[in-house]
Amino acid sequence: MSFIKIFESEIAMTIKIIDIIKLELKKKKYLSIAFSGGKTPITLFKSLATSNINWKNIHIFLVDERWVPLDHTDSNYCMINKFLLKYIDIPIKNIHPIPYLLSIEDSKKKYLSDIFQYFKDDIVFDIIFLGVGSDGHTASIFEKNEVNLVEDVIITSSKRHPYKRISLGMNTINNSKRKIFLIGPEKIPIIKSSSFKNLPGSHVTDSQIFSYKK
Repeated sequence: MSFIKIFESEIAMTIKIIDIIKLELKKKKYLSIAFSGGKTPITLFKSLATSNINWKNIHIFLVDERWVPLDHTDSNYCMINKFLLKYIDIPIKNIHPIPYLLSIEDSKKKYLSDIFQYFKDDIVFDIIFLGVGSDGHTASIFEKNEVNLVEDVIITSSKRHPYKRISLGMNTINNSKRKIFLIGPEKIPIIKSSSFKNLPGSHVTDSQIFSYKK
């Protein structure tokens, strides 16, 4: 982990993130962004939905997903669609959900195929937004053995969390150009604790941590 930036408010943090996206978009023709689920990004999604951003030059991927239908209330895609996607002018081909197919293996293979179709040989996301769970997990990487999986896209599960999951692997996450954790103030003690170094979230390298005051 690199540093923790504490903003005066959640809105101030959101404004900074929007500025980052706009600045990165100026550097290249197409921008690839991977979003996580959770409650923390909702304010960001609402603000992005009303921002002056050229979404036609942005491809949106998911960091992870529960193996549930895309319209399920626990689906990360459903949440992102509810607060962002349905409000913006973005081509359908620029949206890359993790599909819900007959088997979780089929879903994983299809998402990996979609990723490779965009990136070709080398998967390098421009920006990836992550969260940290109260148990120190990030993406849907819960256990130590899952951190060490070398596949680009992995299948995970945890007794502490419902549903099987599909997630970008840690190598794929760390290969991204910019990794930004968005966490609420209640998560700061977790990442500052001495035990965090043994938890999945600590394995993300060269990241930025954004939070805000209570």
